Amino acid sequence: MDGDSTADVLSFRDLGPLEVRRAGTPVALGGTRLAAALSLLLVNAGRQVSVDALTEAMWGTDSPARSPSTLDSHIWRLRKALEPGRRPGAPSAVLVREPGGYRLVADPATLDSRRFAALAAEARALLAAGRPHEAGRAAEQALALWRGRPYPTVADEPWATAAVARLEELRDQLRELLVEALLAEGAPERALLEVGAAVAETPLRERLWSLRMLAQHRLGRPEEALRSYRQVRAVLRDELGLEPGPELRELHGRMLAEDPALAGPAAPARPAPPVPPPRSAAPEQRAAPRPVHLPHRTASLVGRARELDELTRLVTGSRLVTLVGAAGCGKTRLAIEVARTVADRFPDGVWFVDLTAAGDPVTVLSTVVSALGFAPADTDRPADALRAHLRDRRALLVLDNCEQVLDPVADLVDDWSSGATGLTVLATSREPLELDGEQLHRLGPLLLPEGDDDVTASPAVALLLDRLAAAGADREDLGLLSAVVRIATAVDGVPLALELAAARARAFSLDEIAHQVTADPSSLARTGRGSDHHRTVRAAIEQSYALLPADEAELHRAASVLPGPFTVTAAGAVLGGPDAGPRPGTATADLVARLVHHSLLVPLGPARPGGPSRFAQLATVRGHAAHAAGADTPALRSLRDGWTTALTLAKPPLGSMAETAWFDALDDDLPTLRATLQYLLVEAPSAEGVRLAGRLGTFWYFRSKTIEGRTWAERALEAEHLADPLSAALVRLTLAHHLSSGGQDDLAAGHLAVAADLLDGTAEARSRTVAEVQALLAHSLVVAGALEPARAVAGSVAAAARAGGGDADLALLAETCAALVDSGAGVLTGARLTALHGRALALGNVHVALLVAGMAVVAAIRSGDAAAALSWSDRMIGHRLVLGTSDGPVAFELRGVATAMAGRAQEAVRLFAAARTQALRNGLRWPAFEATPDVLRDVTAALDPGAAERARADGARLTLADVVDPTGAVPAPA
Repeated sequence: MDGDSTADVLSFRDLGPLEVRRAGTPVALGGTRLAAALSLLLVNAGRQVSVDALTEAMWGTDSPARSPSTLDSHIWRLRKALEPGRRPGAPSAVLVREPGGYRLVADPATLDSRRFAALAAEARALLAAGRPHEAGRAAEQALALWRGRPYPTVADEPWATAAVARLEELRDQLRELLVEALLAEGAPERALLEVGAAVAETPLRERLWSLRMLAQHRLGRPEEALRSYRQVRAVLRDELGLEPGPELRELHGRMLAEDPALAGPAAPARPAPPVPPPRSAAPEQRAAPRPVHLPHRTASLVGRARELDELTRLVTGSRLVTLVGAAGCGKTRLAIEVARTVADRFPDGVWFVDLTAAGDPVTVLSTVVSALGFAPADTDRPADALRAHLRDRRALLVLDNCEQVLDPVADLVDDWSSGATGLTVLATSREPLELDGEQLHRLGPLLLPEGDDDVTASPAVALLLDRLAAAGADREDLGLLSAVVRIATAVDGVPLALELAAARARAFSLDEIAHQVTADPSSLARTGRGSDHHRTVRAAIEQSYALLPADEAELHRAASVLPGPFTVTAAGAVLGGPDAGPRPGTATADLVARLVHHSLLVPLGPARPGGPSRFAQLATVRGHAAHAAGADTPALRSLRDGWTTALTLAKPPLGSMAETAWFDALDDDLPTLRATLQYLLVEAPSAEGVRLAGRLGTFWYFRSKTIEGRTWAERALEAEHLADPLSAALVRLTLAHHLSSGGQDDLAAGHLAVAADLLDGTAEARSRTVAEVQALLAHSLVVAGALEPARAVAGSVAAAARAGGGDADLALLAETCAALVDSGAGVLTGARLTALHGRALALGNVHVALLVAGMAVVAAIRSGDAAAALSWSDRMIGHRLVLGTSDGPVAFELRGVATAMAGRAQEAVRLFAAARTQALRNGLRWPAFEATPDVLRDVTAALDPGAAERARADGARLTLADVVDPTGAVPAPA
């Protein structure tokens, strides 16, 4: 493929986290520096960007001077990502080299920010021309491109701020324009929904408040409109010390005077699309209305703008499109809206065929014939007559609910498709028809709120708010949003469940509804008149379940005890009876794949690069599965907990590469591990739960989950009386480690004393299991400055080594703990550290190598050797990465001190910001070292305030992998 053709299929999604796609497939950019460079090129698309500007964007203003070849090598990598098929030596069609810089060549139609601006201009022009409906559609298309703050990782850089601010202002203007268009076409209900979310996000834009008041007034809610005026007046006074502007004051006065001109236009009836005359008619002959036979839907379609656009494109360009998804995901509603949208493309009509009641080929055919109103002349061969009837028609058939008659439908559609035909079929099903030429579109639940984003931007929340408003809920209630998010999350954003939950608002409070759906979202049911189709969520899923073979039905039920993403291994563990043992992986994988095919499992992909794929039941599906499992649930839960216990107790030696694989396995099925701990420590406290909690300390620590680990350890204390002395002591030691790591070494002392009493006189007191936990504890005590308790713990490890009969690993742990105490006392030599590090690598103990590298960084800092400190820091961070963690507050803090010693103030501020962010996130001590505050103050003072703030913001996002490449920093273990 040459450069030109590559450029044609590239698209750049820059309204939110930067994404590049080639023919719809994501393109990996290969790091933050390349993403920063591409962001700068996109901001200036079509214009040259200088070499200096690119260098600054990639390495910052204070980075050391870079040679032109360094930049060129990075540009080469960027070109490689964007144009993988470009021949060596061929000119780039996307990233052009010019004298003094580079220029990105991109069709504006492939760049979201340019499409966004163009659609905004089109919407403004249409509204000014008195075409509000078209203006609103253009505005909605533009807003659908918005996925969040543009270029978020570099948005605060000087070269990006103006462009980001312009796009954010354009988005705010578009939201206002959309509301104006809705009001102008007589749709104040939709206008009020749109403006409510915008006001919540930008409460100081007076224009939005004016539009909100106008929408409320036109809906016959004058008291709400006047209350809105009082609200905006209070907001402006509190925030700006100003009174409302003239537009708001004038509108307020006109409302008080009951100005009839504020009534606005009546809601117009949507005109039928223009119909071309029949092919045989004379040009001047008026065409008959195009037949459109679709169910009437009064409720608006919410949150599916992107899917509507994609399906519109597919249906107008393909002969067969199948909309596949789980029960309740809104396939029927979306298919109807797609058909209505494209009706003008099908001059011979659009028909909807509901196959819910069909059960065999005969009823499928008769249902289609009845829906079309077709009376076949040849009653002996109705299928042939129907095919002949449809052959020359440019028509659209929506075949709804095909899953229970999949084979008859597939045969019928295949028959229609033989030979030339103008017929298009849009099918909805829970699995594909699997015909040649079939275009699949998988429909999932509506997206839920993420992170700190505005929750009202979530399609799931938007739908629930819309339906609650229709049910009479008070949108001014301050507790509304919190309850709405809980409900939407509990049902995984499944539209049917959201609709049914909203219908309960007439009888229950939102808190009560949230409790009900959290307990069992599959129990939701219709509360009034309406179609029997999908009257309950559980019945909708039962249709799919009833068609499953026995082995697939067994997995469906068994997966109900795996509440979250799970692997094939976990699924196999809960199949079969207590004596059956785990199923072979290939057999379970086949069952999992078939449930995905039936839309009863959702594929989520791996949690980490190179990890196993994970799967999940939607909350509504899991509710059905639990109901179907019934009395078998305790046995299934026992299988789950037995598998989790076996995995936990199979912990390899501390610091070995096998331990990292163990960490990965626990992470891959973390929701299952949490479910087991919840049951064994909270729901039915047991000795087994305490046993697990005492053996997970290294996992919580090295996978940056120390707050969660401390919580489980505290839970285990409540059941300590049920456990054996070793398990109880391990919980105490683990909790002491978490407390001392968080700067609460005084609280740790009590747990140390109890653990010593529990182990006193037992054979386990000198076991390797205890010694490994004590090694972690010794390190946290030394960092906390508690040298005497650390010395006592080191003595216990040394006693274990003596009792170990020459165990080289135990001896290494004992020497490391002694070195930690000496390091805290400042009497550790560099030669001793070098030798200890070499032994750790020779024995393959990455944890000891990490501890020794950390001590070496401290020793180099004390001696004033910045180069040695940075060199050991590289190794320290590399070891943590090998152990599989991206966080490391102590490693960042030490590197910050060493970098400050090297005179790199801005980089030091970044590193300290990373250390602080990660320490607070993990409940760890900040700062960990006494000298840090003085160093941080000095490096911050060396920067201007703006540069310091940017460095802090950048640092808050850093991971260890951004600082050191482990392949070059860590010698391979022997």
